[in-house]
Amino acid sequence: MPDLPLISIVVPSYNQGQFLGETLQSLVDQDYPRLEVIVQDGGSQDDSIAIAQEFARRFPSVFHVHVESDRGQAHALNLGFAKTHGQILGFLNSDDTLFPGCLQRVAREIKPARGRWIVFGRSVFTGAGPYLGVEHPAEFVSRFEQLAIWKRGFNTLPQPSVFWHRRVWETCGGLNEAETHVLDYDLFCRFSGRFHFHKVDELWSTYRWHLDSKSAQRSESEVLALSVAASRRHWPGWWHPLRWRLATSRWRHERRAHAHERARHHARRAEQAFAAKRGLAAVGEFLCTLALSPSMAWHRLLQPILAGKGLHFAERLLFRRRVGGARPGEFTGRHANGWIGPVYEEMLAVPADARRYLIAIKHCDLGGGRHERIETELFVEERSQGKLVCDSPGRYELTADLRRYAGQTCYVELHTSPFFVPSFLDEASTDERRLCVQLLETRVETAG
Repeated sequence: MPDLPLISIVVPSYNQGQFLGETLQSLVDQDYPRLEVIVQDGGSQDDSIAIAQEFARRFPSVFHVHVESDRGQAHALNLGFAKTHGQILGFLNSDDTLFPGCLQRVAREIKPARGRWIVFGRSVFTGAGPYLGVEHPAEFVSRFEQLAIWKRGFNTLPQPSVFWHRRVWETCGGLNEAETHVLDYDLFCRFSGRFHFHKVDELWSTYRWHLDSKSAQRSESEVLALSVAASRRHWPGWWHPLRWRLATSRWRHERRAHAHERARHHARRAEQAFAAKRGLAAVGEFLCTLALSPSMAWHRLLQPILAGKGLHFAERLLFRRRVGGARPGEFTGRHANGWIGPVYEEMLAVPADARRYLIAIKHCDLGGGRHERIETELFVEERSQGKLVCDSPGRYELTADLRRYAGQTCYVELHTSPFFVPSFLDEASTDERRLCVQLLETRVETAG
């Protein structure tokens, strides 16, 4: 089928035989007629080579196995990409998979004539560990936001679901072989200097988390430090306005982090004074907290008092959200650890036999009178479908009748208040996300 572009996928392989068969089978299951898969093995000592060679024997026009020593994953990928011939490129680690139909959609979405050179979809964590069943963040706003990773603390591009035109690779160059951990983030920072990333709101891949994966070998703070270092390598020259915007953002972030440290110190002393019924000292420490971080003074000190007194009207006034859209720049998806913020949004393709939409959340009591009670409300096409007051930890569900939207696409929002900021509460945390509840599942129930 000459009208379809040749897609080349590189699979770096090294001692992951327990997962490799599933990874390669997911490529077979694409049923994409013009597919080239380069399995670049670094000399595995397990059964990886035999597994790859068996796929090459069964599908000789698709799979090509190369066994040669390398200097790490980035070097292995560069060796693999040098052997490709496809117009569209991507790479799939030997423990990840693609969902059926992914490559057909990729071929339709990459449109150089419209300036669409890079596309990405969503990805869900599988395997074991804390992220099982949670979606990887999947967002791209701008080159500035891609480089300013300290603002969010994590990479928002799910590597297994990112594909690009060969011109991108030829223009920007291959992977940095000196980078051993955040090599995909480093590559996408380079891509963002010349190209925009186009999002397709579909699940395209699984991202396996297990004890031997690189994601499990370092803490989130270590990965963030490596990512910031990678970002700095891609800042433009001193004469470029973007460099000064990034430098200012980084300086403000570090200054705010220092202020948060001091604010936490005074907040902790205010709590101790309040518990000991030393009112004057508590007020003094509260004022110090307020001067350094008004948000922390509210979330860590005032909010528990208001909640304890039943004065939730103040929370509603401060945290009311506009229906039909979040605030500019507000993250409205599900974070990698399952948490969502004040607004969660979803575009829903409603089947013809749909009956209702269900969203399940988990309310977590943070202890110490913090975040004890929340209110949440579900909207479909800006119409309220019901609300809940959650005043104890546990699972809660909201549902919406979808019969009037059967066969259509509709817009779903979940509004929750109040939120909390982890870095305000935990002295060891640098997490400044605004969080409300954990999203457990969403599903469309049909008449059958």
